[in-house]
Amino acid sequence: MAKYRPIQIRIWKDPDFEKYSANMKLIFIYLCTNELTTESGIYAISTKTISQETGIPQITVNKLLANGLKNIAYDFENNCVFIKNFLKYSVGGSPELIRKSIENNYKEFNTYLWNEFIKKYPEKSKGLERVDEPIEKGSIEIDIEIDNRNNNRGIIKGEKTKHLDNVFLLDEEYQKLISQLGESKTKDMIEKLDLYIGSKGDKYKSHYKTILNWVRMEEDKNDTGIKTNYKKA
Repeated sequence: MAKYRPIQIRIWKDPDFEKYSANMKLIFIYLCTNELTTESGIYAISTKTISQETGIPQITVNKLLANGLKNIAYDFENNCVFIKNFLKYSVGGSPELIRKSIENNYKEFNTYLWNEFIKKYPEKSKGLERVDEPIEKGSIEIDIEIDNRNNNRGIIKGEKTKHLDNVFLLDEEYQKLISQLGESKTKDMIEKLDLYIGSKGDKYKSHYKTILNWVRMEEDKNDTGIKTNYKKA
């Protein structure tokens, strides 16, 4: 393991890197320079460790690694990461030493990310074989450790955050609801939808639009005095 990881300064002009948010840039630089890095760019590291050392909430780290960081692949099943352009941005070294390090990394870290490495660096993959990929790769929900400040939010389903047991909203949808309805009303509507889905099943394509529709129906009821039923949403 190297004691330092210099990165070429041209990374700041890389088109993909320029599009990153501040959190994305910090995670990327951290993943390229922390003490666990390897010559191959594949190594084991938990999202909890990334969160603790960067100061970025773990739920954000999980979401960015699952959906938002181009040129980084993360294997949530085995807690392994592959920095796809690591060899591109790392300052050189002895080709023979790099080759041996890659072979050692391959033996140490059992992850299907090696398939992407072999595809990207065929010239450096001599002796490496493809690794079986999980059947449900990419469709597994990600469990996140959270504290009481986050209440019941904490499981990512695609790009959405879970609220209570059954309601899933994008972060921007959740913030829009708070902006339009206020925090108290938003939590009240989420609780109502959660209870309804829990008893009747989830028949809704968008929980965000369902909540807005229910609020509209409540307003119509107040204006007309006509009783409405949430089932019609």
